Amino acid sequence: MIGARVSRSEGEKHRKTLLDMGVLDINYKIAYDGDYIIFPLKEEISGYTIVEYNFLPREKRKSSLREILSNKVPESYLFKLRAFDAIGNIALIQLSDELIPYQKIIGDALLELNPFIKAVFRKDSIEGEYRVPKLELIAGENITESVYLEFGVRILLDVSKVYFSPRLSEERKRIASLVKKDEIVLDMFCGVGPFSLMIAKKSEPKKIYAIDINETAIYYLKKNIALNKTYNIIPIHGDSRMEIKNIESPDRVIMNLPHSSFEFLPDVFSTYKSSIVHFYSVSENINLVKKKILEESKKHNKSVEFLFERTVKSYSPNTDIYCIDFTFS
Repeated sequence: MIGARVSRSEGEKHRKTLLDMGVLDINYKIAYDGDYIIFPLKEEISGYTIVEYNFLPREKRKSSLREILSNKVPESYLFKLRAFDAIGNIALIQLSDELIPYQKIIGDALLELNPFIKAVFRKDSIEGEYRVPKLELIAGENITESVYLEFGVRILLDVSKVYFSPRLSEERKRIASLVKKDEIVLDMFCGVGPFSLMIAKKSEPKKIYAIDINETAIYYLKKNIALNKTYNIIPIHGDSRMEIKNIESPDRVIMNLPHSSFEFLPDVFSTYKSSIVHFYSVSENINLVKKKILEESKKHNKSVEFLFERTVKSYSPNTDIYCIDFTFS
C-alpha cells in the first residue's frame, strides 16, 4: 500500500491537506518512522514523497447496541430491545422476559458502546407511592447517585430512591418557556425538581412551591437548589392535598403524576379560584382525559378553557401519556 512520507514537525498541516483533498485513507492507521510520519493514501499524488508501507487497518467501531449484540443474542430477541435511559453516568434499561437471560451481555455491550456510562441497571417495575424503580445491577460499578445535565440545569439524584425520567426534557423546556415574569408556580409532584429547576433557571418566576411526599426527593431537591442557585424554589415535604391549602393562589399549576393526577384535581378546583394547569395523564385517548377534566370542573362550578394538548410519550401498546394545558375560573 502507498503512503505519503512527511516530516513530523509538519504532520498536522499535511494531514489536513490530504484530508481536504480526499486522498487520506481513514480506514488505516497513520504510521510513525523516526522523525517522519507516513499517511496512508487512496491514490498516488504529486508533491509528496511516496513510499510503500504495510499500514495497519483501523478497527471499525460498532455503532449500535444491536450491532454489538448481533452474534451474542438471538436475532428475533433483538427486535424486542428497548432504548435505554442515560442519567448522568448511569444507564437504565428495561428488558423483556426473553432478554433477561442475556442481561449481563447486554449490560457489557452498553458499556462498550458508551464510554461515559459507568453503571448499567435493569429497570423492572415502578413500585409504591413514591414510584421508585426496582433496579438490578447488570454491568459496571454499583453506583446509584449521579448528576444529570438538562439544558444547563444540573440535577443530582439517586436512581434507586427517587423517580426521574429524562424523556420529559423537551416538555420541561416547553413549560418553562410559558412561565411569565413574576408568576407564582406550584409544582405539585416535584420529585427532585426537574420542572421547578428548569423554570427557575430559564424563566423569571416570583417563586415556585415544590411539593413531594417522598422525603428523599425533597432532600435531593434542596441539594439541587443549591447546585443551580435557584433560591426562589420553596421545597415542601408532604401530601399535596394538604399542603396546597397553605399556599397562596398560584398563577400556574404543574400536575405531573400521570397515573394519579385525577385524584388531586378536586383539591385544586376546591382550593383555588383560578389558575393555568399543566395536567398529565395516562389514557387510551386524549379526549377521555379532557372529558374527565370537564366533568370534574362542573362539580366545582368551574369554567375550563383548553389551551394546548400533546402526546408526551407512549406508555404501553394501548396507552399514551398526554399533557393538557387548560385554565379554570
